[in-house]
Amino acid sequence: MLKLKNTAVILTGVLALTAVAPLAASAAPTAGIKVSKDGRGIVIQQTGQEVHEVLGGTSPTMDLTVKKGYGHVKIKVRNEGTSNLTWSLQGNGKEYIYKTVGKGDTLTWTSLSSFPNGMPSGEYVIQFRANGNKVEGEAWGTTGQYPGDIN
Repeated sequence: MLKLKNTAVILTGVLALTAVAPLAASAAPTAGIKVSKDGRGIVIQQTGQEVHEVLGGTSPTMDLTVKKGYGHVKIKVRNEGTSNLTWSLQGNGKEYIYKTVGKGDTLTWTSLSSFPNGMPSGEYVIQFRANGNKVEGEAWGTTGQYPGDIN
């Protein structure tokens, strides 16, 4: 009786391995996918950092990191306050952008026209102000490898 049980356990194990082995082989990654360099092939889009900040206080900031190869940037600011909101993008020792968002308005800025090849990599700070009044609103920032990543 013990021999029969051992044989049954061994046969069950062999059958299980026989069933799993083909599944594991079919799940293996496929090699040989070619991507054309002329822009007509497969393009994998990937965003870098994505940040979101609820704005409050008189001088809030939002940090944005642009990693090497992710220089296409999109910043969206929604002003929910009672006065105009200004924001500036600063990094690498200089101010890159200075924008104004009217009360109740939303402004979306992309780097595509000012920096068609992408912004320099580095650490950036976005500074928000409302002429000494409380800043109220939200801000979003996204970086991407390609222009299509931020549109």
